[in-house]
Amino acid sequence: MAKILIKNAAIISMDPGIGDIERGDILLDGDLIAEVGKGIKAPEAETPGIEVLDAGEMIVIPGLINAHLHTWETALRGIGGDWAGREYFRIVHAGLAPLFTPEDTYLGNLMGALGQIHAGTTTIFDWCHNNATPAHSDAAIDALFEAGIRTVFGHGTVKPDPKEGEPHYSRIPHPPGEVKRLRTGRLSDDEALVTMALAILGPDYSTLEVTLHDFRLAREYDLLSSAHIWGAPDRLVEKGYLILEKEGLLGPDHNVVHGNYLEEDELRVIVDSGASVTATPPVEMQKYPAESLTGRVFALGGRPSIGADIEIYAGGDMFHVMRFALQSQRIFDNLRFAASGQTEGKSILPARRALEWATINNAHALNMQDRIGSITPGKQADLVLIRTGDINMFPVNDPVQAVVFHAGRENVDTVFVAGRKVKEAGALIYPAAGISRLKERLGASARRLLGAI
Repeated sequence: MAKILIKNAAIISMDPGIGDIERGDILLDGDLIAEVGKGIKAPEAETPGIEVLDAGEMIVIPGLINAHLHTWETALRGIGGDWAGREYFRIVHAGLAPLFTPEDTYLGNLMGALGQIHAGTTTIFDWCHNNATPAHSDAAIDALFEAGIRTVFGHGTVKPDPKEGEPHYSRIPHPPGEVKRLRTGRLSDDEALVTMALAILGPDYSTLEVTLHDFRLAREYDLLSSAHIWGAPDRLVEKGYLILEKEGLLGPDHNVVHGNYLEEDELRVIVDSGASVTATPPVEMQKYPAESLTGRVFALGGRPSIGADIEIYAGGDMFHVMRFALQSQRIFDNLRFAASGQTEGKSILPARRALEWATINNAHALNMQDRIGSITPGKQADLVLIRTGDINMFPVNDPVQAVVFHAGRENVDTVFVAGRKVKEAGALIYPAAGISRLKERLGASARRLLGAI
């Protein structure tokens, strides 16, 4: 892979040692960032095969990271925007999920991943919890490799209503044989574009016996584990993370998703262990009155992480997620300030925090902070170039605020994943005819699935 020199860009590096550069350059060498600074001189830049990209009207940011996405559900976009209760579990997991074929999973993952790239996301944690058969898992992984997006593939398990004589899913351990097959097979390389994690049930959705089994299974195969946790009174293992901490199973190799109702003692144990916490505010705030955990995690010294969760409820691009996460946290902060009776000394959560959540903090959540999340020499060349001259962006007086509050997928000009262009001049580098055919197939999948409800 040849070298590429990006010139004259407004760089938001998210690396405290490099900072922001008003007009700077980035040299890519293969899949890595080789140099970041002003006036980079690449002697070979004038020779054939070396690309010089003038980004004088661009902001360059690290590739956005979506730390929690159920990509397999792409065919179900927008059916739940008005759901207020447990419709997701009843309609999707109990009703529609069992109808998914491997082909449905493949189409959802491929189109969902391409949509993420189009919106400037270069890495996703694909929380794939509808793997009824090995063929479903293989189809999901095939799609991720085809899309060319960096992915942590979270191997999950299904949650159907049990048939007569069958155990409830909460009593079924994560399947060791399938974990071994994937971990020693196509997902054995932790430096590959697609790597592996375990999307486990955890103490809210499984018995203590199953919870301990699944945590130990992840450790056995040196995998990040991730669990949906709410901390509500109906959880299956009360104070589950206090138990896990005593068992020595809690650490940076675990990721908690949601957690809105966790009490302070349990959340503190999670954060102090180095485990990450990922909030999905656009989804959480639709149904629950408890604030997302970005603020509480930060107050405890942790690194808040954010993700889109499901496109069944809301748009899945990280620009939307950043804005919603920041503004919803500001609302709760404002309510606390108002309740305090103070009239002076009010502060506001800055826009840069949201960009941290969506880049370097999400890299930490995936244990990939040494590879991605900032524009740092030696890291993977995952970059997003955003046009500043578009009518909704111009004039750019503050690049960070422009990205967080004004930018959208329509402003994403160029996207690099591991030094390879996957979007250029505003268009995906994927055959147009292929996209049209995929849309036809995904539409047919959606009609068949939704015809069942």
